[in-house]
Amino acid sequence: MKEQLYKKELRITVLFVVILMIFGHFAQIFKLFPSLQEGSMWGFPVHYIMPILMGWFGLLILAIIMAVVLNKFDDDMDAYTSSLEDKNSGDTV
Repeated sequence: MKEQLYKKELRITVLFVVILMIFGHFAQIFKLFPSLQEGSMWGFPVHYIMPILMGWFGLLILAIIMAVVLNKFDDDMDAYTSSLEDKNSGDTV
């Protein structure tokens, strides 16, 4: 169980680091792929408005999702440590 929780923690950390880096540096996608710069969204050039939306609102939504996922993971860790404490308290009696 302990190894599974560590693996889960590592997967969550790597996943959110990659997604946060992509959202935070979204403008670089338009630099890497110049053909994406054509077009407009709500009257703004797409290569201006998308990094703003992804940087502000995208990161806000991602931070909320991240908080929910990490709170659930923290509950799993608490349940595991509680089960260990229950085992240890039963052994000392």
